[in-house]
Amino acid sequence: NGLTQKTQTLQARIVLGSVVLLSGSSLTTAINLAYNVLVARFLGPKGFGQATVVYTILTLISAVTLSFQIISAKLVAQQSSAEGKAAVYRGLHRGAWGCGILAAIVLLLLQRAISDYLNLPGSLLVALLAIGAAFYVPLGTRRGYIQGSYGFRRLATNLVVEGMFRLGGSVLLILLGFGVEGVIAANVVAVIMAY
Repeated sequence: NGLTQKTQTLQARIVLGSVVLLSGSSLTTAINLAYNVLVARFLGPKGFGQATVVYTILTLISAVTLSFQIISAKLVAQQSSAEGKAAVYRGLHRGAWGCGILAAIVLLLLQRAISDYLNLPGSLLVALLAIGAAFYVPLGTRRGYIQGSYGFRRLATNLVVEGMFRLGGSVLLILLGFGVEGVIAANVVAVIMAY
């Protein structure tokens, strides 16, 4: 009877957490839509295209980020003790930092080539992206730990906070005259704040 009750409690937490996470993801999607509309409106087609192509590189790196998040969530959830969860997280987190720093170094080494290939106005955009990439990969491990520990409300809040910083920072820096560089800088700050 105690095992059945424990299983039902866990199932209830997961279902409630899924609803919270779905709500947070929906709000994040709405924020991202507003971000795209406002950035496109303020920067115009050329500036928006430049910001989007640079942000797309970060999205490609998110494959590594999501891999760390999924593995972290699974392995953390399998641990029965808080110490076990923390140990798994620490190991994966170190690896994620290694991958993030490696991605940043590759971007920095290839920033001129990437900028030329993508017809960007300068290599500063890729250099800014490199900073964001260094934090973005370990962010996946952190989010996986939160998810594997059933911290769905914290995870949803983290996603929304990242989106709000991205939106608010981008609009603010555009209005201050920083243009595309401001948008990319705001994206980097959003990733660091989410971390």
